[in-house]
Amino acid sequence: MKIIKPILFLILLAISFSVNSLAANTSYSITQSNSSSYVIAGIGGDDATQAAEDTASNINWLIIGIVVLLIVIISLIFDILTKVGEIQKKPVLNWNKINSKLLFILGVAGLLAVVWEFNKHAPLTINAQPHASAHSAEYEKMFMITLVLTGIVFFITEFLLFWYPFRYKHSDKRKALFFPDNHKLEYIWTIIPAIVLTVLVIRGLISWNRIMSPSTEKSTNIELFAYQFAWNARYSGADNKLGTYDFRKMDVVNPLGVDTIESNKAAFDDIVTNELHLKKDQPVYMHFRSKDVIHSAFLPHFRVQLNVVPGLPTKFAFTPTITTNEMRVKMNDPKFEYILLCNKICGSAHYRMKMKVIVDSPEDFEKWIKTQPALTAKGTEANMAFDWSKEIIKELASK
Repeated sequence: MKIIKPILFLILLAISFSVNSLAANTSYSITQSNSSSYVIAGIGGDDATQAAEDTASNINWLIIGIVVLLIVIISLIFDILTKVGEIQKKPVLNWNKINSKLLFILGVAGLLAVVWEFNKHAPLTINAQPHASAHSAEYEKMFMITLVLTGIVFFITEFLLFWYPFRYKHSDKRKALFFPDNHKLEYIWTIIPAIVLTVLVIRGLISWNRIMSPSTEKSTNIELFAYQFAWNARYSGADNKLGTYDFRKMDVVNPLGVDTIESNKAAFDDIVTNELHLKKDQPVYMHFRSKDVIHSAFLPHFRVQLNVVPGLPTKFAFTPTITTNEMRVKMNDPKFEYILLCNKICGSAHYRMKMKVIVDSPEDFEKWIKTQPALTAKGTEANMAFDWSKEIIKELASK
């Protein structure tokens, strides 16, 4: 009896909030219609709105009052039934049965809600969309194996958690058996999870090392520079070497702080853009750097995420495998775009910290990169000379 009252109170309170919310939506319509009526009756616009809002408020208080009265009435009914049971020396209601059934119903409803949630919102997650990098297939496989195994354990344990109170509720016909330990059970629930987790962890470490330690000899070096609340991309130019930087040289003209002194020749041909262009099937070695606070670089379709920490450069290598145009066809969405997001709450405008990502065919990428100016005039000349030398090599190879 002491348990059922709070449960009923919470249920009725939830109903009250639901009905109150519905009434609030309905009251908006009432407000609009009543305002029109009051205006027709000759009451001014402001007065009409105030009168309609007062009517809606009265309706809300009336609903709350009805719910409170229902709680009081139900509570009195339970008290009467309890008194009747005391007089008859036999309970009218078996609270153990009622509570155990309610608990079991709650557990089943919760598991059904989990199934509904997966079916309803799983298609909206990034994992439901095609992946577009060389390592992402392995990542997806590892994720699904872990999800299936833990999901099976979850459903079994949650069902038993609610089944046992229902099946073994209090009964005057039997006495609960007490025993201090059971070595067989303890072996089962310790050894089996240990083996499963060991296999998952070892497999995860192997996958992690393979994904995080690829060969970067043939990779294109690109730096992603994060700051509140945007991104910049810096390409390494013809020499495929990123120039060094100095945070003390960051200013309006040089926001990335790239050191352009004569001895830092690797920086001359660097290219800074506000779009990230990648070449299909060309490995990229991403260098992440932050100006101010901790950000998190999230490239969802490539299954890439890495923290971007001030003073602590981080790196990640991957290979894009599907161009933007190919993905548009695959998803039947002509407006599809890859995107780079900040996945760490970094300030008031965190929600708009993103960058457009374009995966080009090799030919389109070369055309685009040629149109981008280098940091210095010397760098532009070096990039042009590099392009000219490549054309000569192609011509000689064709002969």
